[in-house]
Amino acid sequence: MLGPMSSDTGGRFSLQLQGHDPAQARYALTLSIPDAEWSADAAVALADGSIEFSPWQGAGAPPPWLVQYARAALRSTWHSHAELGWPRRLTRWRDAPTRSESA
Repeated sequence: MLGPMSSDTGGRFSLQLQGHDPAQARYALTLSIPDAEWSADAAVALADGSIEFSPWQGAGAPPPWLVQYARAALRSTWHSHAELGWPRRLTRWRDAPTRSESA
């Protein structure tokens, strides 16, 4: 049986706030697809919203489409953090792109 927000296709990203200061917000990031999982730290610069990932832990590299979804979520949190604060936790499932979307 598959767990919450799991599927036999697509992927999930989870962000957990590790802390923030006047320069950046830091998140622990986990990416998972049905047969693999990766983790890294993500830092969002408060000045310009730029995002840096630490080296990925896991077998090989994560799918670029899933990294892009996580990056987009981090940018969204940067855009809204002044009004809403930094979310403590954020988890989303996304379907894998079709061939035409990834071309």
